Amino acid sequence: MKRYPLLQVECGPGQEPVQIRFRGQALQVLELLECWQDTGCWWAGESEKTFYRLVFEDQSVREIFYDRKENSWYLYKTYD
Repeated sequence: MKRYPLLQVECGPGQEPVQIRFRGQALQVLELLECWQDTGCWWAGESEKTFYRLVFEDQSVREIFYDRKENSWYLYKTYD
């Protein structure tokens, strides 16, 4: 299984991410573009994840996800 970078995430009142901390840098979320659930390969023991596609203050677009089983946040993808 591929490992993704671990994040520290601060969530707002609706439990949506409002800030992430990655490699010592804090980035504020400007816009939530999309949110979806993924059950993963449940037959292989993967847990359900909630994905977010976000625009950050540095104008980067990144996808992060919350793994319910691990109770942890991860960086999934950064768009160029």
